[in-house]
Amino acid sequence: MSRLPLLLLALLPFAAPASPLGKACDDARSQLDINECAAREAGKADTELNAVYRQVMQKLQGQPVAIEKLRGAQRLRVQLRDADIDARYPVGKDENPRVLYGSMYPALYSADKAELTRQRTHWLRATFLDRAEGEL
Repeated sequence: MSRLPLLLLALLPFAAPASPLGKACDDARSQLDINECAAREAGKADTELNAVYRQVMQKLQGQPVAIEKLRGAQRLRVQLRDADIDARYPVGKDENPRVLYGSMYPALYSADKAELTRQRTHWLRATFLDRAEGEL
């Protein structure tokens, strides 16, 4: 068994008080509530990303090469996001992530997914929408 969970528990009192979930889940009363809240936050981040992506695609109308390249980049971005999270919380073929990382694993996974999704949304907006408006 990995010693990582024990190390994490030992370091917990020294961790920064800020939750990786932000204030959105402050009212959660149980781990199940926290997990569900984190999943909702990841869903909200994904919804925002999709809206910005649609706006960018609209801006790129008439530029088939740019549209094709952005679609490819988005597909790769999803793969990279998931690989980054899997690297942060490595789980072997016959291992259980809840045993390795505890009951917080779903919340941590969702929080990382939301944060990486928000970063991509910010990048898309800054690169394709904000910059394009400034160029007009």
